Amino acid sequence: MTFAVAVPQNVAERLNTASANRRWYPFSDDIINWSVPLTDEWAYVPAGHSLFSASGLLDKLEPPSRSYVERWETTQTMRNVAHGEHLLMQGILALLWQVDQYDPNFRYLLHEVAEECQHMAMFNNWVRINSDIKTRDMGETQWSKTVADFTQDLAIRLPEAFWVNVLLFEFIGDDLNQAMKGKRDENIGDDGRELHPILVQIGVAHTGEEARHIAYARKWLQEGMGRLNDDQKKEIQDLAELGASAVINRQNLLPVKYSRQLEQYISKEEFDNNISTSPATMAVIKQLKKLLDEFLELEIIRKQTYNKWIDDGVFN
Repeated sequence: MTFAVAVPQNVAERLNTASANRRWYPFSDDIINWSVPLTDEWAYVPAGHSLFSASGLLDKLEPPSRSYVERWETTQTMRNVAHGEHLLMQGILALLWQVDQYDPNFRYLLHEVAEECQHMAMFNNWVRINSDIKTRDMGETQWSKTVADFTQDLAIRLPEAFWVNVLLFEFIGDDLNQAMKGKRDENIGDDGRELHPILVQIGVAHTGEEARHIAYARKWLQEGMGRLNDDQKKEIQDLAELGASAVINRQNLLPVKYSRQLEQYISKEEFDNNISTSPATMAVIKQLKKLLDEFLELEIIRKQTYNKWIDDGVFN
């Protein structure tokens, strides 16, 4: 059984051409040079994007200790982002059972799976080369299988809701992606050190392909929301507002959880007190506001909910 795909075929064809002509394979030496040593001369989080930016917590550390804490944060984040990419791929693979194989969208969705698989491998390789950072048993078994089953079911039953979740995951993280690839003379961390070259190269590879993925999800929603009945719209609004609320309440920032590896550098109390007010968290909230403006226009969220968030000052 197949169903109608919301994205027009000519759009899918353009994205197919782009995916075929410009790929960032992360294990090609001209894309990422994985041999650059992880030394203390580098920064490991873009300026303003660490959970500890502007907190002063890292300023008291010697460069080796600061580098370790930054590497810890980036490695935990990449591990979590890889889980997100995994869930996204599961949803797309479920969709492919329903899409006509002669439709250009089928080929585009295959491209997206391939690209996300490369991203997952890229993030995993960063985790692997940072083998002194412990990333196992950080809570993923408590939620991963449940969320995976839900994602696959949602993609088939109500694909617009799936693409809303994709944008909540990909678009609000794009600010960090863009910062990591940097600009000329701006690839620096909070303390003025240059950002590690591998991270810059990961940022370039990731943002180049994510731009296509974000564009596709947006187009599906722009075309698809108008086709839904009131019950379907209500379900999407409920899910979208729940997901946005989790971000607003600092419950779902690809949660980087405190671990005992930080004990000699930062206490759990310092960690917990800083995470909700850090510039990195507020950057995510501002990015979320841009996405919610689009969602409001497409009736993906309700105006009264949006206005309440505005009145409560959650984006300030």
